Amino acid sequence: MSRVPPSLSSPDALVPVRALDFVMYNTKDMHGTRAFYQKLFGFQPGEEWEDFWSEFATAPLTLCLNDGTSRQGDPKWDWHGAACVALAVDDVPSAIAQCREHGVTILIEPVETRVCWMAWIADPAGNRLCLHSRKNGTAG
Repeated sequence: MSRVPPSLSSPDALVPVRALDFVMYNTKDMHGTRAFYQKLFGFQPGEEWEDFWSEFATAPLTLCLNDGTSRQGDPKWDWHGAACVALAVDDVPSAIAQCREHGVTILIEPVETRVCWMAWIADPAGNRLCLHSRKNGTAG
């Protein structure tokens, strides 16, 4: 998929958002939760990383499951609570720099994976947002 959607943001946005990339739910039972979505809705598996992260092929928006308990010992990966949405941005480190400059709480600094860059911030109510950029240039 090589489509590049137009920006969702106004032209004067500090951090322009191209699209919503994924929604992430947390689980303490990756196998059971993954089986629920596969059996009940017939969702097909997407990318998976150990028992920590599981995606479903639910284009245009990806549904992800995360088991922060598999990364015990590192509190920054202890992701329990409400769902999280990923906002597609062009450059995650630059977006984080803008956030820092404007006093936004940075939860997780930019992390590079084999397929993307991502970082987490909090809105004023404490909701987590992922700033996300796929290496293949797609969004949404």
